[in-house]
Amino acid sequence: MRTIDDVLSRVQELDLGFDTTRINFAYQYAKVAHEGQKRFSGEEYITHPLEVSYRVLDFYPDEDMVVAALLHDVSEDTDYTLDDIEGKFGPAVRNLVYGLEKLSKVRSSLNEPEIENLRKMFLSMAADIRVIIIKLCDRWHNMETLEHVRPEKQKRIALETMQIYAPISSRLGIFKLKGELEDLCFRYLNPQMYDLIKNQLDEYLKRSKTFIAEEKEVLQKFLKDQGYECEVLARVKNMYSIFKKLKKKGRSTIADLYDIIAFRIILNDSDISKLYQLLGVIHNRFVPIQERFKDYVAMPKPNGYQSLHTSVVGLGPKGFEKPVEIQIRNKQMHIEAEFGVACHWRYKESKNSESPDRSFSYKTNWIKSLIDTEHDLKNNKEFLEYLHIDALNDRIFILTPDGHVKDLPKGATPVDFAYTVHTDLGNMCYMSKVNGSVVPLDYELKNGQVVEILTRKNSHPNRYWLSFVVTSSARQKIKAYLRSMDKAKNIKLGREILNKELQRFGKPVLGSDLKVLKTITDNYLQNYDADTILEELGYGRLSVGQVMKELYPMSVIAKQAREPLLLDKKDVINLVLDFKVSGFSGMPFRLANCCKDLKKGDPIMGYVASGKAISVHKKACKVLIDLNNDFKIPIFWSNVEKRPNYYVNICIELEDRHGFLCDVTRVISEEEVNINDISLQKSTEVIKEGYKMRLLELEVQCFEQLDRIMRKIGKIEGVIKVSVVT
Repeated sequence: MRTIDDVLSRVQELDLGFDTTRINFAYQYAKVAHEGQKRFSGEEYITHPLEVSYRVLDFYPDEDMVVAALLHDVSEDTDYTLDDIEGKFGPAVRNLVYGLEKLSKVRSSLNEPEIENLRKMFLSMAADIRVIIIKLCDRWHNMETLEHVRPEKQKRIALETMQIYAPISSRLGIFKLKGELEDLCFRYLNPQMYDLIKNQLDEYLKRSKTFIAEEKEVLQKFLKDQGYECEVLARVKNMYSIFKKLKKKGRSTIADLYDIIAFRIILNDSDISKLYQLLGVIHNRFVPIQERFKDYVAMPKPNGYQSLHTSVVGLGPKGFEKPVEIQIRNKQMHIEAEFGVACHWRYKESKNSESPDRSFSYKTNWIKSLIDTEHDLKNNKEFLEYLHIDALNDRIFILTPDGHVKDLPKGATPVDFAYTVHTDLGNMCYMSKVNGSVVPLDYELKNGQVVEILTRKNSHPNRYWLSFVVTSSARQKIKAYLRSMDKAKNIKLGREILNKELQRFGKPVLGSDLKVLKTITDNYLQNYDADTILEELGYGRLSVGQVMKELYPMSVIAKQAREPLLLDKKDVINLVLDFKVSGFSGMPFRLANCCKDLKKGDPIMGYVASGKAISVHKKACKVLIDLNNDFKIPIFWSNVEKRPNYYVNICIELEDRHGFLCDVTRVISEEEVNINDISLQKSTEVIKEGYKMRLLELEVQCFEQLDRIMRKIGKIEGVIKVSVVT
């Protein structure tokens, strides 16, 4: 347990030049304010601010940060106010404590008020990055003591930390803290896998301890003999990273991975050319694995991380030929990799600095971008989507043809890239090249690729782009362009969109009088005339599904299923059951003699033999199998099975290929929809050995479900067209 003496000793050890009397006064002030308060662990509450302030000292703080860390819960949890704090410690400390007070309300769920607090957090970060550094240290200590709170609260806090605070640490380049937070969250979010990997890792390190020591000694001696002044460290991969790698590679044991241990060579010389020189020396002595080399010095990661990564064979003792990862960096790169933006923020505030600290701007530009974009997002759901996809998701870096680096979320496409460079480049984009080769506009970009965008004056965005772009900024700019198109173009585009959908559902296209649109009775759509509906469709304010549902309800598109009939229990012979029977209302039913051992929940089928009664059989009944199918009717237990609402026929035109039927049935089963019948026949059109595939009586619950299934099937490889057969 930390004491104030520990904090003051650490301040003096780091030779920061702080006023220790002021820091001690802040401690005494916080101690009195929290008097009588306890943590869930039973410890005095003041132990938490002490721990936070001690951890803050690792992140290159100023004096106000240490004071604010000691006072960060005072205004929220005690009778002391922000004005009291300002009177004793000044406006700068008050502002930091106020920012931290706002962050204490942050939650990452979809609850509207909580997302508002999330917005405020990033506004606070943009105003003063010191607030989030203190908050990260606060969350770090809280996660370490999470065992003392209720299980449901443990999971909520761990999930929130994994979704928000660990990714923020990564984006700010603070890898030391990112790894700590991820492992602490992993312990509560997936305890079984955590224990499994922890046990495997402990056993691995126990077995490999001698090998690791020998490898390190070999490397140190070799570098010393070559005349390099450097430090060699052994890094153990954090457990959550091991878990993700095992999952990605489909492995179950860490023995299958060879980057559990990595050696870091930290060169004293700041000359970057010396890093490459050292790399060449290592490759000349040990056998390199070509595909494992990564140059993050020439091409830093989006959060500014720089290092040379290579893997070599031959470093270990005789008979130990397992590849070993080596990371080469200088001292400044190592500090930045551990502490990220924290080791730069003070330069930003220094007015006497001869040149601006570019690394600080590089690591924090995403916050400014988030704040700028925040004004364009219409609601909290859009903000949360942007946050998780654009701001906190895994990142890739993409190069422009002239060598500039663009930071994009994983999964980004050439269109996302184009809009990152310039809005006009995105709006006029018609073709893209990756590393010199033409690729589709919806191609998923990979880390380090060079992307070139080709433009034409008559090219413009279309609604299809909205289905594959991943950045919110690209989405917003595409929508803005579609809205800006003139009315005539929008009406024309809206007509094309609706006609395509009408054909897909087997209905006639729009006539010149737009008569069918005038039949709409929906309260919202009734406010529009026919032209306005098409215009709204054209620039995306109305979805085609909204209009289709009004024009052709499911009762018109498909045949409605008969309402299930709940039969009276007293009619069942020797068995108390609840049955639902499709149709045949008023007909009595009886338990078939061959199925007297029927139990509730067994799959069942009805059989109308004489037209006077329904016999109830097990579906697997051998007697039933031999009976006439025309007289069999579906029967369900009332509380076990749910009867779909509609029967609909869909037709799929495709290029024949092996495994296609499996793909179709998988899509449909994901929606928990039944297929009553499947028939295959040669297509009447010439489609490269194509077939027309008719799915008879597909059972669906609503228009949205049918539309969803058709769209998913339409994305399956080889599908040419999906439509409803009426």
